[in-house]
Amino acid sequence: MGLFTSLFSSKLPERPSGKNEVVVLTGGLKFELEITEEARYQAALEAICGPRVARGVNRFETARLISEAKNPRDKNAVRVEIRGKQVGYLSPDAAILYRQQLIARDMPKANGQCQAVIRGGWVSSDGRTGAYEVWLDLPTLYQ
Repeated sequence: MGLFTSLFSSKLPERPSGKNEVVVLTGGLKFELEITEEARYQAALEAICGPRVARGVNRFETARLISEAKNPRDKNAVRVEIRGKQVGYLSPDAAILYRQQLIARDMPKANGQCQAVIRGGWVSSDGRTGAYEVWLDLPTLYQ
């Protein structure tokens, strides 16, 4: 097929391979699951929330959960991103249970999407700072 034929063909292109489906997950606005390794991603969290403030933040965002089957430290790892920036991981136990939920929905390769709240990020008058924490609103994983 020539260049112009492929550019102007009326045939619809095939769906790109590797594009994951998204499963929207809700947990009743309880925000009970804290992610891990936030300490490594404080700069990303500050970029999302802006400068630290005296009373800290309580900021609601949308989180994306991305399975990392090729993660060398944990084949069950689930990366958490907010606004395209990595902010941490699900704990190993939560990652396994989360993946089991995707399998139960017959969507093992889908990415999850849920609400998140970023808390903390305070600064005191003497310059001390508090870390940001990320809590997810997911269906109860431990049943």
